[in-house]
Amino acid sequence: MDPLIIQKFAVFQKQSAIGSVVLFFQSLRKNSFNFIYLLFPAIKGNVKISIFLFLGFIVLIALFAYIKYYYFKYKFDFEKSAFVVHKGFLEKTNLSIPFEKIQQININQNLIHKLFNLYEIQMDTAGSSSTEVDIKAVSKSAANDFKVIAEEIKKLSLSATDSEPLSKTEASFEIALKTLIKTGLTTRYFETLSLIIGGLFLGLQLLDDYELSFASDLTDIAKEADYSYGLIACLVLGVIATVLLTNLITTVIKFYKYKATRSSKNLEIKYGLIKTKSVLLSPQKVQQFKTTQNWFQKLLNILDIKINQASSEVSSTKDVRSNVKVPGCTLAQKQVLFDFIYGKAVGEEIILKPNLRKFIINFMFFSLLPSTGLLLMHLNIDFFKGHYWRLLVLSFFIVTL
Repeated sequence: MDPLIIQKFAVFQKQSAIGSVVLFFQSLRKNSFNFIYLLFPAIKGNVKISIFLFLGFIVLIALFAYIKYYYFKYKFDFEKSAFVVHKGFLEKTNLSIPFEKIQQININQNLIHKLFNLYEIQMDTAGSSSTEVDIKAVSKSAANDFKVIAEEIKKLSLSATDSEPLSKTEASFEIALKTLIKTGLTTRYFETLSLIIGGLFLGLQLLDDYELSFASDLTDIAKEADYSYGLIACLVLGVIATVLLTNLITTVIKFYKYKATRSSKNLEIKYGLIKTKSVLLSPQKVQQFKTTQNWFQKLLNILDIKINQASSEVSSTKDVRSNVKVPGCTLAQKQVLFDFIYGKAVGEEIILKPNLRKFIINFMFFSLLPSTGLLLMHLNIDFFKGHYWRLLVLSFFIVTL
C-alpha cells in the first residue's frame, strides 16, 4: 500500500467541508413529507405562520446537518488493524472495528453527491448492526483511497485462509442498454402494479383526510362512468402500458452502465445513472448464488442473478446492502460469475420435482372442498340451516392442520 495513504488515514479525518450541504439536502429529502403539515395554517388562511414554521424547520435541519458533519471523525489504525470512528455531539459514540470484521465497503454516488463531486462510503460489518458505518460525503481522492484500502484488507483476509498466489489478471463484462430494456419489459409486473395501486389509494386517502373535494369528485366520476367494452379495454391497456413504462424507466435508471470487473481475487460491480453504486465483492463472503428466469426471459435468453453476501447477524433479514443483483445476464456471463465465485463445480446437478399427490391433496382440500361447501350452502339445503355445517367446517380445518 502507498505509504502516503497510510500516513493520511493514520490520523483522524473529517468528511468533505461541503459535506454539511449534502447532509442538509439529504435531511431535507427525508423530511419532505413533514412539510405538508406546515401547510395547515396556510390552508386556514394563516400564511405568515406557515412561512415562519417553514423557515424555522429549514434552520433546524441546517443546524443538525452541520452538527452531524462537524462531530464525525474517522481513521484507520493500521497498528491495531482497526477502523475507528468518533461521532456524536450530546451522545458521543466511539467505534473500533477490526479489519477482519469488515465484510464489505461500498462506494455510492447519488444525484446530490454528483452535483458536488462527492461520494458516500458504506461499510458493512459482521456482528451487531450498530457497527455499520456510513460516511456521507468524501472527496473523489478519499473514495479512491478507501477502495485501495478495502482491496488490501480483503487480500489480508484471503491470505490468512488461502495460500494460493493472487492473480493479477483482469476481466470484465457489461450489461448493454438493450439488455436492460429487455429486463425492464419482462420483470416485476405484479410488484410495480401493487405499488401503483397502493400509491393511488394512499393519495386518495390523503386528500380525503384533508377534506379536499378532489378525492370525492374522482370517486363520483368513477361511479358514474359508462363502462363499455371499449373503455374497459383502454383502461386495461393503460394499466399495462403504465406498468411496463415504470419498470423500464426504473430498471434503466438503477442499473445504467452496469459493469463487473474482476481484479485479483475481488469482483468490483459498478452501476447506476442517478445514484452510482460501487460494490467490491469477495467470493469468500458469498453465501448464496441465485438465478431467476421467467417465461419471457427464457424466450430472450436472459436471466437475473442475485448474490447474497455474509452480513450482520442482527440485520441480515432487513439489510439489503450486502446483496448484489445482476440484471439481464446471458448464460455465458452467468457462468463467468459462477466460476469466479466458486472456482470449480460444486457437485452434480440434482433436479427435484414435486410429487403429483401433493397437487391432488392441495387441490382437494384448498379448492374443491371449499368450493363445494359454498355451493351447497347457496342451494339452501336443510342440512346447512342448523349447526351441522359448523361442525363440517371445524372438521375441515382440523384435517388440514
